Parts: sequence; structure tokens; C-alpha cells
Amino acid sequence: MAVNRKNIEKKSIFYSILRPYVDLITKTYFRTKVHNIKNVPKDDIIIYAPNHQNALMDALAILATVHTEPVFLARADIFKKKTIEKILTFLRILPIYRIRDGKESLGNNDAIFQKTIDVLKNKNGLVILPEGNHAGIRRLRTLKKGISRIVFEAEEANNFKLDIKIVPVGLDWSNYINFRSKLFVNFGEPISVSEYYEEYKKNPPRGMNLLRERVAVELKKYMIHIQHDEHYNMFDQIRYIYLPKMIKKMGFKRNKQPNQFYAQKEIINKLNQFVEEKPEETGELSKKTEQYAELIKKLNFRNWVVKKPIYSPLGILFQSLLMIPLFPLYLIGGIMNYLPYKTTAWTTKKIKDPQFISSVRNVSALILFTIYYLILIIISLFVNQPWWLKLSILVSLPFAGLFAFQYYIEVKKLWARVRYNFMSWFKNKDLKELKQTYNEIIHKMDEITK
Repeated sequence: MAVNRKNIEKKSIFYSILRPYVDLITKTYFRTKVHNIKNVPKDDIIIYAPNHQNALMDALAILATVHTEPVFLARADIFKKKTIEKILTFLRILPIYRIRDGKESLGNNDAIFQKTIDVLKNKNGLVILPEGNHAGIRRLRTLKKGISRIVFEAEEANNFKLDIKIVPVGLDWSNYINFRSKLFVNFGEPISVSEYYEEYKKNPPRGMNLLRERVAVELKKYMIHIQHDEHYNMFDQIRYIYLPKMIKKMGFKRNKQPNQFYAQKEIINKLNQFVEEKPEETGELSKKTEQYAELIKKLNFRNWVVKKPIYSPLGILFQSLLMIPLFPLYLIGGIMNYLPYKTTAWTTKKIKDPQFISSVRNVSALILFTIYYLILIIISLFVNQPWWLKLSILVSLPFAGLFAFQYYIEVKKLWARVRYNFMSWFKNKDLKELKQTYNEIIHKMDEITK
């Protein structure tokens, strides 16, 4: 059965076969860590409510990490092109129409809301992005009324017998665009809608508002939420700068998720207290953080580079020697995967909204790499070599591509260490200022978090 809006809640053999491949592409593009999946009830009617920062990737993040075949709701304007509409419908995404889509289009929501009831009763899991639209900031914005309306309309249509559970899901992207960036998917404790039945029956608007406020409160617990607008950049920078030290302060043995998440939340909590209690000192710290950001950008370094006074020349030499014999593997993997990789990047050259870049690249990679590898398979049929050799080469190509990309990243890191050492030895003025600013920020954070 093909997926279309009329049967979007039904099982589709083609979708079930392709789904693991789509999930694999998503998890390849973003290195994905899932936390607290046990919080998702197994036999209940579920609505997933994630924060919305990275366009279609937010939906694909949920798809790649849950075990059911959920249906998604998204704003209708992204469905305008027929090809995109078919892709989104296949991915089980339904449009929600807003006043900005045209007053006459709002009537289409009646059929959509009715279909969501079918989805809920079928226990697929419904995904609603309650902020309504995406924004590339690590903050939960005001939730729209849609999630409460859909929930209570469904309950009311079924005599309040569905007992829907809303699961808040925190999505944290280390970088919204870059290939092989990190994604942390954090499932929260489910919210039982039945707690708000009585309030809704007495006063529907109040019942819906109370539920919406509860979802917001719970969701903030499971995501990186920077409330301050004036000092947003300071918070965003320091949560990375001070993260390694906070990891140790909190007694975590490993600098990995979910430890990083808890440490960043604690950094933000401490900064919130600091901003309230010492506004004058906050301005000074904000200026230092801004100065640090400008210098690190000017020198083209990353936060991790500045952590050490100097890098071991012996260690750099050893890594350089190790890279030499691996260079042919890098070359082969890079050349054999260059065409689809660069074409994927080219597809987003004219995209104005940066939050759509990874979404388009992810879908493009799924299509282009598949076509490319299929062409290579066809070509291999006419090559006079043992079948096992041809098969081995074809199977190894994706892994060779990933190796080539990681090799390239390691070379960049190695070069950063070399540059850092030389600048330190020759007392580069900007680097000296960067180190001093970094140390001042660390010292101040030591005071704030003691």
C-alpha cells in the first residue's frame, strides 16, 4: 500500500522497507545519541512534542529514534511544490494551515484534524512541533495553541476515553548544518492529558492553556533552554567553553552524553543566578565572552584548541607519521564518493534559511548516493572480475567515504594544533590575548559555580 493522506496511518510495505534506510542516512549525517527512550509508554496513545530548531531534521530525528511509524504535523507552506509534497507525505507528514496561508485554506484543517484522530486511535504516535515554526536558537519559544486543540478535540470526539500521553522530547544539535555533527535526543516523562479533563470540561480555553503551559515547563527540562535574550550569546559560548571543567566538577567520569547535557544545564542555571544577582559583573563577563568569540573566529580555532597551554610536539609528530600510510585510503574514499558528496552540498547553495540546509542535504544524500551506488553496481556487472571482489569493493565504498571525511577532519585538527604551537612559540599577539581572555572566563566561571 502506497502512503497517501487518506491512509497515512496504515502500514505500508514500501515505507517499512525504506524506513531503516532513511533512519540510517539521518544517523549517518548526525551522530545521534538517544537518552531515556524508556520514558515512552509502549501501549498508550502518544503525542511526541519536540522543540523545533532545525526544520525537517527535527521530524527525522524523532523518526530515527522511535520504534513505531509516527505521523507528523508541519506548517503547510513547505508543501507548496508537488515533488516536496509527495516526499513529505511519504515521510508521513501532514500539513497544518495557518492564517498566513490564506483564510480560505483554514477549512482544510478540519480534514487534517479528523485524520489525526485516526492516527492516534491507530497508536502510530503523532508528532506535533508545538512551537509551530523553527528558529535556530537554543530556547523554547511560546507554544502555539494547536497541540492543546488537537488533543482535546480528539478526546472530546472519543468521550474522553483515549487517555492521550504527551511525551516532551528535547533535541540538541551541536551544529545545525555540518555533516557528522552531534544530535542528542532526550525523551521526557509523559504527561497524562486526563489530568486536565475536568478543567477542560468546565472551561475549555483554560484547560487548553494549562496543558500548553505544562508541556512548555516539561519540555524545558529536556532541552538546552537559554532564556536570556540580552546575554544569549554569552550563555551560548560559555556552555561550551566551561563544559570540560563542569563535567569534572559534577563528578562525571566521561565527557559524553548525557553528562554533557546535565553539565550544560547546570552552567546555564548558575549563569541565570549570576545575571540576577550581579548585573554589573554580567556586563563585564559578556564583553569578555564577545571578545573571546571575535578572537577565536579571527584565528580560525575551535574551543577545544585553547584548553591546553601547548600541544606535545612528539604527539603531533606521531600523529603525522600515522596519517601518511592512511593517506591512500583517504584518497580512494574521497575520490570514489566526491561526486555525490559535492552535489549534495551544491543543492543548498541558494537556500536562504540556514535551518533548511541540513534537511535538504539529508534528503539529497539519500537520493543521490543511492543513485550513484546503483550506477556503480550496474557498471560492475560489465567488469570482468570475481563477484566477491566486486561486492567487497561496493560494500566498502560508503565506509571508505566516511573514513575519508574523518581523515580530513583529523588533518584539520592536527593543523590547528601545529598552528597553535607555532603561534604560542612566536608569541602571537592575538593568541596571547585569546589565552588571557579564555583564562579570565574560566576563572570567573570557577567563582560563579563554586
